[in-house]
Amino acid sequence: MLKSASPPVLIESLNGLREPPPSHIEYLGDYLATGVDFHFIPLGLRDVIKNDSDVGHQIIKSADFDAVDSCSAEELSAVWEKVKTIFLNARDCKDGGRDENAWCDDVFRPLLNLAIQLYGMDRWWLQSVQSQSIDPRYLSTVAARSLTDSARRKAIDRKTDYVLSYSHRHPVTSALYKELGEANAGEVGHTTDAFTKRTALFSGFEIKPASGDQTEAELQISIWSAASIRKKQELASLAQLPIEPAAMVEPMFTIVGHEHHVYYCYPNNHLVQGRSGVHVLGPDLDRFERLSTDSVRGVFRLLRMYRNVLAYGIDEGEDNYWGGFFGKTLTRLAGLPQERVGLPD
Repeated sequence: MLKSASPPVLIESLNGLREPPPSHIEYLGDYLATGVDFHFIPLGLRDVIKNDSDVGHQIIKSADFDAVDSCSAEELSAVWEKVKTIFLNARDCKDGGRDENAWCDDVFRPLLNLAIQLYGMDRWWLQSVQSQSIDPRYLSTVAARSLTDSARRKAIDRKTDYVLSYSHRHPVTSALYKELGEANAGEVGHTTDAFTKRTALFSGFEIKPASGDQTEAELQISIWSAASIRKKQELASLAQLPIEPAAMVEPMFTIVGHEHHVYYCYPNNHLVQGRSGVHVLGPDLDRFERLSTDSVRGVFRLLRMYRNVLAYGIDEGEDNYWGGFFGKTLTRLAGLPQERVGLPD
């Protein structure tokens, strides 16, 4: 359905592509995978985990521990209590056959909010968009002819659950939003919601219970992310910035029960029979083997991966996401000098 739509959205596996993906996609995958398989648990928690009867026996490898972590005992204790709760909640959701709302409220949101608390530097907000609609201008359409209208088309629309947004509470981001509004360029999001359409958005997340449909989750997040990419293409065009399409790549995620899957979404000018559209590659099952909340080890691996996601979204390097594309685009639209692209700590 999405492949034949206008503009098309093509979802493909990373393996078996006729041509290798652009270097930006490979770079992003490696960026997100950094540290996910080694040294992701503070060494100071080794005995705590082993001796905590609430979580039972846990299989953890010696290479999982980070000997150079500098957290205090108090900080480690606070992190452990939250990680333990996430693990126990996930186990209860799976064993109890709990619904999507339970997985969202008791597992996913605590996990992402912990990552934001630990690594987000006040720049991020995990925003629920479950009730929000995508602006129809950024949706793909298919023919829906009727007896009275042979040219009629129908938008392919789906909602998703959560999105990472650049927080209005961060002073520099708040100032940027103010400047965008004064420049009559405040609508930087792809939804119809009065607040969210004035919020810069990043990765989206679609959540399903353990019994949920991975294919449906993939469809929903692909529609959401494709619309987000189209909005950002529009913003770059308005800013008159020559951005390489693949430089706009951003990660997106499906979560079905315990299992988290990583995808890459980017514009492609020659996608289907020479037509431009949005390319979705994934899930990336080779870089990320079993990203899952079914173990304490798994929760810590996910925290490391989402730490990398947050870092990627605010990376100020000239060849990276914020410094090379999104921050530069918004700064230009706001009429600010390019040296204002960076977001200080």
